[in-house]
Amino acid sequence: MLSRIISNRRIRAALRGGSAIGALICTAAATAQTAPQEAAAPDAAGAQQEVVVTGSRIVRSGFSAPTPVTVVGEERLEQRAITNVGDALNELPSFRALQTPATQQAVGGNIGARVLDLRGLGATRTLVLLDGKRFVPSTTQGTIDVNLIPSSLIERTEVVTGGASAAYGSDAVAGVVNFILDKKLTGLKGSVQAGISQRGDGAEQNVQLAYGNHFAGERGHFIIAGEYNNAKGLGDCYTRSWCPREQLIGNTPAGYAGLPASIRGGPAGTGTLSSGGLIVANSGPLRGLAFNPNGTTSAYDFGTIYGTNPSPLFTLGGTESARNGFLDGILLSPPVERVVGYAHADYQLSDAVKANLDLSYGQVKGMVIGSVARSTVTIQRSNAYLPAGVAALMDQNGIGSFTLGRAFMDLGGAVDRSDNKTYRAVFSLEGQISDKWRWDAYYQYGRNEFRQDYTGNVIASRVANAADAVNVNGQIVCRINAGAVAADPSCVPLNIFGAGNISPAAAAYIAPSGFQTTNLTEHVVAANVNGALFALPGGDFSIAAGGEYRNDSATGAADALSTANAFWSFNGKAVVGRIEVAEGYVEAEAPILRDLPFAKTLELNGAVRRTHYNRTAPGSSSTSVNATTWKIGGVWAPNDTIRFRATRSRDIRAPNLTELFGPVTLGRTTIVDPANNGAQIQVSAYSGANGQLAPEKADTWTAGAVLSPGFIPGLRLSVDYYDIKLKGAISTLGAQVLVDRCAAGQTVLCQYIQRDAAGMLTSVSDVLQNVSEIDNRGIDIEASYRTGLGALGNLDLRLLATHYLKLSIGGVNRTGQTGYRPGTTTGVPDWIIDGSAVWSIGALALNLHGKYIPQGIFDTTLVGPQDAGYSPALANSINNNRVNGRFYLDVGATIKINDRFEMFGVINNLLDKDPPLAASAQGATNQVYFDPIGRYFKFGARVRL
Repeated sequence: MLSRIISNRRIRAALRGGSAIGALICTAAATAQTAPQEAAAPDAAGAQQEVVVTGSRIVRSGFSAPTPVTVVGEERLEQRAITNVGDALNELPSFRALQTPATQQAVGGNIGARVLDLRGLGATRTLVLLDGKRFVPSTTQGTIDVNLIPSSLIERTEVVTGGASAAYGSDAVAGVVNFILDKKLTGLKGSVQAGISQRGDGAEQNVQLAYGNHFAGERGHFIIAGEYNNAKGLGDCYTRSWCPREQLIGNTPAGYAGLPASIRGGPAGTGTLSSGGLIVANSGPLRGLAFNPNGTTSAYDFGTIYGTNPSPLFTLGGTESARNGFLDGILLSPPVERVVGYAHADYQLSDAVKANLDLSYGQVKGMVIGSVARSTVTIQRSNAYLPAGVAALMDQNGIGSFTLGRAFMDLGGAVDRSDNKTYRAVFSLEGQISDKWRWDAYYQYGRNEFRQDYTGNVIASRVANAADAVNVNGQIVCRINAGAVAADPSCVPLNIFGAGNISPAAAAYIAPSGFQTTNLTEHVVAANVNGALFALPGGDFSIAAGGEYRNDSATGAADALSTANAFWSFNGKAVVGRIEVAEGYVEAEAPILRDLPFAKTLELNGAVRRTHYNRTAPGSSSTSVNATTWKIGGVWAPNDTIRFRATRSRDIRAPNLTELFGPVTLGRTTIVDPANNGAQIQVSAYSGANGQLAPEKADTWTAGAVLSPGFIPGLRLSVDYYDIKLKGAISTLGAQVLVDRCAAGQTVLCQYIQRDAAGMLTSVSDVLQNVSEIDNRGIDIEASYRTGLGALGNLDLRLLATHYLKLSIGGVNRTGQTGYRPGTTTGVPDWIIDGSAVWSIGALALNLHGKYIPQGIFDTTLVGPQDAGYSPALANSINNNRVNGRFYLDVGATIKINDRFEMFGVINNLLDKDPPLAASAQGATNQVYFDPIGRYFKFGARVRL
């Protein structure tokens, strides 16, 4: 892939010279845009500059990219006042922001991580590089948390939006993101910035500082940089008026009263529990008795119950709708603290050899509050804490026991704190063999140290034991300890009746602490050589070749309770294993024709890579896998106005350490059970590793055109089609899909579903599998236009759009889905459109930024009145299967006080648009795509000396 690597200083020089090429290059560096296709800009001596662009290892000058390359320059970050490059990339239409602070909420693990997901294919299929080299895995999923990359030094980011495994190896199925640092920085630059929402929350502070200079008579150069970011996060669902307004309420059986199986509505109450305890009974004198804080009872207001089930999971309105135990306490965005340090030094050992040393450190701390524990326990008449009034009712009616549903809102959700540290050192040599041949080699050491600690995490089995309290000789004890031998001497009796009656000792027993640690270590040794072999009519036939050895290992530990999946949430596990990779590649480029009629440029590009994997883990025999990847591409430009490009590649991704040797963890999810008249049920959901996974293979096509019409100077347009078919994809189907397909007759999936003797669903095991196929197709559109306005300054217009044609995972097409129902996989919108306008005049620059997501589908597996084949009697029917679209408008301004100092401000979500309602596990919307914050203000200052 071709782009140019030109410093901002050279860009500005080109613009001062009035060159059209310089203007186009500035446009590419200033925003996300397809890599320039023209010849490289000449340097001061008039010679063309040789470059290497992500997606290819070949050093070239004046050639074009057969695969689209999107570039995000530092100017975009400055215009948007973005302090984390991950946030800038997640704004682009080609990325799905699946793992960000706004989407984690009650999920443990790497809290606050920003993980990149190209094309909606999953973060593990996006290869992340730093200056063309791999970055040590820095999450428990084996992906890269870009929080740990020094955003303050990023000169630009290049995104290859197509398969690149032949050039860079495993993981590049969706593409490559290469962060390129400014290693030529001379002098001091820094910034301070703060932000806050209109509602007074979401406060954030950021400080960045970097310094570079020469030494040893300018034979050497060094840089040191650091940044600190402190984001305070948001409150829970009840800090936003829109958040409690919608949940998914069941109507069982489907079609009852002419209503569908699922109803989006709210605020929702609960039919099987309350914050002080609710007696769950379908009829009789105890039905609907709720316990008050003082132990007395009151008639529980269920609100509106849909269907014939008198005790459904959710109801419309009622007592608990004011503060629902399923939403209480879960933060809309967690607090995250980030520290990054970086140092670089290079030294010219001779005219032909240069040595480089890079050192970096990053630390991310975060905190989430888990969902409130919810238990259903059996209460015996002999319970020592049973209020007298209820005991009397039981005696009068001959009732020996009842079921109590309790949301432990008085304890709050478990608090999970994570600390993620990453260390990285790279020593490299690079040299020139001759005018046309170059080489480089490096050794990299990386280490990631992760720890999470959770407190107040309820254990359901202990709740059952502690709540079953009896009076023995005037002393209240747990029934399991009432015999001659205590079954659990640590058990503390629990008064479960009424909020606020749990003693500190009982709370400590039912909600102890847990932890998990994971240490990932990576060693990499690599060498590359590239140069020209012979001349062709269009230029030199060039090749690049090299080899790489990589060793990734993981060790870890977890407490015994987590290991046994005993806790209500989180349940971290130890990951222990090793993967060794040895690979070699050859890449070639053949410029066939140049400067001929109907063939201004005609070139071919190809590569092949052979890879050997060896996987080992304690207690299991080692396994090995071999894989071959390849690509072929071409560019044809009949004239200076239009250029066509296409690639075909075979890409692979081998399962990483966590996928092979990681844990199987326990969580909770809501299932609409088609085998039980569409009833909504909260079940245990297991997810995690599978040691039998095989590598996945992808066949990728890209084809497109770039238009640069000379009759409209400054205009550039590109349209690219991509088609990625992934076979044996490592993925989960989603708990809901497993249940649906088992019920539909795919009996091979029924092994992952557990039911009790009555046929009631109890758990779903949604572990990783080599899913049959993922089919991903779409169209990328990019346009830019820069023009001078004379005395009125300059105007830059930019547009990026992705039209998703298909995202099918395991046979379920999620295209157009902008809802995120519990137990399912998030989809992609039909369109994502991102546009910006920058007007600059003198010392002032004003910018507008807009993002549009059209109306989408709530869930493509459901059928609503807007869909063909709708019938309320269907188990997958819903009252509304659409999610409204949203347009977000942001505005910013920068004013230069002088050549060294500038001030800036940005208002995000200027129109203060609430997100569209789309009932999810996150509340009432899908925070992957929609903004939960509202109007947000950012302001700060930058200095350069």
